[in-house]
Amino acid sequence: MTKHPMMHAKIPQYAQRPQRDESTLSHIKHLLLLWKQNWLTRRQLARLSAEDLRDIGLSEAQRQEELNKSFWEP
Repeated sequence: MTKHPMMHAKIPQYAQRPQRDESTLSHIKHLLLLWKQNWLTRRQLARLSAEDLRDIGLSEAQRQEELNKSFWEP
C-alpha cells in the first residue's frame, strides 16, 4: 500500500491510548472515541473524488479496501 501524508498525521490527544494505570472506563472512552474517528475518517474517504485520491496517492481499490472495514478495525 502506498503511504500518504495522512498516515503520518499526529494522533489527536483523545484518540491516544490511555496510560496503563487508568481505569477501565477511561479505556472504554478511548475505544469509543477511536471508533468514532475511524467512522468519520472513512466517511470522508468515501466522499473524495478520483482526483483527490490521486492527490493523496490512493487507488480506488485501496479506498474500497478501507471502506469495507468495520468502524472498530484499525
